[in-house]
Amino acid sequence: MNVLDAGTDQSAPWSVTRDNWAEPPGLRWSFLHLDEVLATAPIAASAAPVTLEVAPIPVLDVITPRYDVTARIVDHTSVEQLLAESHTDGFLVMHHGRIAAEWYAPSMAPSTRHLLMSVTKTVVGVIACALVEDGVLALDDRVEAIIPALAGSGFAGATVRDVLDMRTGVRFNETYHDPDADVYLMEHACGWRSPREDVPGSLREFLAQLPRDEEHGGRFRYRSSETNVLSWICEVASGQDLATLIHEWVWAQIGAEFPAHITVDPTGVAVGDGGLSATLRDVGRLADMLARNGIARSGAQVAPPWFVVDTLVAAEDSRDAFAATNSPTGMPGGHYRNQVWVPFPDRSVFLALGIHGQMVYVNQQSGVVGVKLSTWPTAQNGALFYDTLGAFESISAALDRYTHQHPVTHHQELR
Repeated sequence: MNVLDAGTDQSAPWSVTRDNWAEPPGLRWSFLHLDEVLATAPIAASAAPVTLEVAPIPVLDVITPRYDVTARIVDHTSVEQLLAESHTDGFLVMHHGRIAAEWYAPSMAPSTRHLLMSVTKTVVGVIACALVEDGVLALDDRVEAIIPALAGSGFAGATVRDVLDMRTGVRFNETYHDPDADVYLMEHACGWRSPREDVPGSLREFLAQLPRDEEHGGRFRYRSSETNVLSWICEVASGQDLATLIHEWVWAQIGAEFPAHITVDPTGVAVGDGGLSATLRDVGRLADMLARNGIARSGAQVAPPWFVVDTLVAAEDSRDAFAATNSPTGMPGGHYRNQVWVPFPDRSVFLALGIHGQMVYVNQQSGVVGVKLSTWPTAQNGALFYDTLGAFESISAALDRYTHQHPVTHHQELR
C-alpha cells in the first residue's frame, strides 16, 4: 500500500461556482468534495461492511507500454510512474478478492469520496437488471408505458433493452468540447451548471423534450441521456428514488465501508448518468462483485446471475451496432451492453468508464480487478485512456504469470 500523506488539503483552492468546478485549476478539489459544491443525496454505508484482505504484491513496479492518441506504443514506464504522470487520485488492484496494491495522491485518503462520473452508469445498469431479475421490470417494456411523461418524446417506442444498451433513436449530442452540445445543456438542467433561459429547469423536463432522429434498436450511440431515462425507469418501477436503490440494491449488499452520495437536480432527482461519489475501496468492492458473476463477498447476489455473461456475449448484432457508432470509442471489435463497455472480442474483460479518467477494469480470467480515479484536465484523453487500459492489462498478465510461478506465497518481487 502506498498512502502519501493522504487527505491533508481540505480547503477549496479557488472560488468555486457551478460553471467552473469541473475545470482546471480546481477540478481535483471539486471531484473530492462534490457535496460542498453541488446538491447531493446521501447513500448510507452497509450495516455490515465487508473486510478486504490485503496481500501486497509489487504490481506498481510492472513495466507497461505508453501510447499516443492513435494507440501506437511510444514508450514504456513503470505503473507507478504512469500514476504520477496521469493525474491519478487513487489506484487499486485486487487479485482474487485481495488487495494487491493501493495508491493515493496527497489530496485523497481511503475515506475520501471521489466523483465517479459515468462509472455511475454501470451502477444504474446493475440496478436495472436486478429489477428485471426480480420481476419489477421487463427488458421488452416500452418506455412510455412505464413513464407516461415520455409518451410525446423521442423515447416513445423504445424498450428498456434499447435504453440499457444506448440503442434508442433519440437525438443527443455528447461532444465534450462544444458548450452548446446536449450533454452540456443537460448539465444546466440538472444543476451542474448555472441555469440557462433556453434550457428546461429540471432533468426530467429536459429529457422529455429530446426528439428522435433514428429508429430505435439501431446503432449504438454513447449518450448520457439514456442513463438518466434508465434511472427514471428504475425509480418509477420500484417506487424508490435512486439514492435509496443504490443503497438497498448495491451498497448494502456489497458491504460498502463508507457512505456515498449522488448529485440531485433542482427538484431533487438524482443524476444517474454520472453523479455518484464513492471511496476507492468501495468501488473495488463493486468491481469484485462483478468479477464474481454478481456475487458480493457478503454472499449476496447483487447483479443477476446472467448479468456478466449477457454483458460479455451480448446480442448477435451488438458488435455491428457498436462499430456503426459516430462516437470514437477506442475499442475496435468491442461492444456496449447493460451500461458496461466490453473492449475486446472473445475475452472476459469489461470496463466501467467516466470522463476525466475514471476506469474500473474487470478481468475474470486472471481474477484481477482495478480502479483508477483521476482528474484529467480535459474530459477525454485518448493517450491516457490507452495508457490506463494497457497498465491494467500489463498487471493482469504479470499477476497471471506470478500466480502460476508462486501459487502460495505473495512475497517475492514481481517484474
